[in-house]
Amino acid sequence: MRPTPTEPNADFPGPESADALPQERDVLIQERDALIQERNALQQERDNLFDRLARTTAEFQNARRRLDADKDQAVAFANGALIKSLLPVIDSFERALAVDPSAGDAAAILKGMQIVHDQWMTVLKNQFVETIAPEPGTPFDPATMQAVMHQEDDKAPPNSVTQLLQRGYSLHGRTLRPAQVAVSKPH
Repeated sequence: MRPTPTEPNADFPGPESADALPQERDVLIQERDALIQERNALQQERDNLFDRLARTTAEFQNARRRLDADKDQAVAFANGALIKSLLPVIDSFERALAVDPSAGDAAAILKGMQIVHDQWMTVLKNQFVETIAPEPGTPFDPATMQAVMHQEDDKAPPNSVTQLLQRGYSLHGRTLRPAQVAVSKPH
């Protein structure tokens, strides 16, 4: 059955709904304008976030370059304090070398050399360098010693130091150069 023109139909607005069309249109226009404003706000927020990201990335790269430059400079001048502390020792050596050998006696020259040696050892100690000088009878330690020869020694326990041939040195507990020692043979 077909609707008659006089019967109201939900699919076909009648004359009483004609006033509703402009109101719905105004509502739709307002919703569209609100969506456009929201889109523009979101685009602005996105652009601001991209700008912040670009600035943060640039700041990070600049900080990395500064840290690399600081590290390179620290490496280049790392031994500055050590070298500065050795300068007085060099001065003492130069004074000793400037002495006329014919004017001095051997005992005075040896005393001067001992003073320079003591100065040198003080500088090393101040730089956290320790001497590795095992006494005879000390058990052989391959981490701090190098066995350069074996000796028969009835008084020494097996695999112990019988003689120090050359001192070793360590820095902060890490061996720089092992002590060269003679080690007793097993009986």
